[in-house]
Amino acid sequence: MIRITGLTKTYQTGQGTVKAVREISLDIKTGEFCILLGPSGCGKTTTLRCVAGLERPDLGEIVIEDTVVNSHQPQIYVAPEDRGLGMIFQSYAIWPHLNVFQNIALPLQHGKRKLSRAEVRDRVHEALDLVRLRGMETRRATELSGGQQQRVALARAVVTRPRVLLLDEPTSSLDANSAEKIEELLIKFRMECNLTMLWVTHEKEQAERIGGRRLILREGRLEEEHA
Repeated sequence: MIRITGLTKTYQTGQGTVKAVREISLDIKTGEFCILLGPSGCGKTTTLRCVAGLERPDLGEIVIEDTVVNSHQPQIYVAPEDRGLGMIFQSYAIWPHLNVFQNIALPLQHGKRKLSRAEVRDRVHEALDLVRLRGMETRRATELSGGQQQRVALARAVVTRPRVLLLDEPTSSLDANSAEKIEELLIKFRMECNLTMLWVTHEKEQAERIGGRRLILREGRLEEEHA
C-alpha cells in the first residue's frame, strides 16, 4: 500500500542545515496499522507530511497503492488532494464559523468529483454515525468539547472514503478521558473499515496501549521496529 524508499528531507535554518529525515525506507501493507514513535524533532511528523504531500522530500521515492506520488529521479510530485488520503492533525483544524455538518461536508463540496446534495448528505450522515455524533449536525464548532471537535475532524478525514488515514498526534490536545475515547474509536474504526493507518506519537505508553506495528525514529533515522 505505502512504500517509502530512501526518504530524505532537510531544512535550512539560521543555524545551518537540519537533516529532519535521513534515508528512511519503509513498507506498509494494505490494512496495516503502523505507529511512528519517537521524541520531538526525530523526524516522525516530517515523514508523515511527506507521505501526505504537505512537504516535498529532497531525495527518495514514495509509492501509494502502486502510484508514485514523490520521486526525485525522475521528478514526480502528486498534490495532497490527489493521493486518496485522509489526515488528522494535533489541532482540530475545523472551521469555527461552520456547523458540524458543514465542516464534514467541505471535502465533498470542494473536491474534484462533484456530488449531488443527496450524496453529500448520505456521506456526512455515514461519517457522523462512525464517530457517534449523529444528531449534532447543526451544532457550531464553538459549542463542542475538545473530544467532540476531534471527532468532527475524524469524520471530515474519512468522509471521502480514503485508502489511507494519517494521524499526527491526534489526541495530544485532549484530556486523558477524551484521548482514551478517541483512541478506542480509531481502533474500532480501523477494524471496521480495513483502513491503512499511520499514526505519529511521542508517547511510548500510548503506542503500547493502541497496539500495531511500532517504528521507532531517532534523529531522522528509522532505528527499531516492534510488532
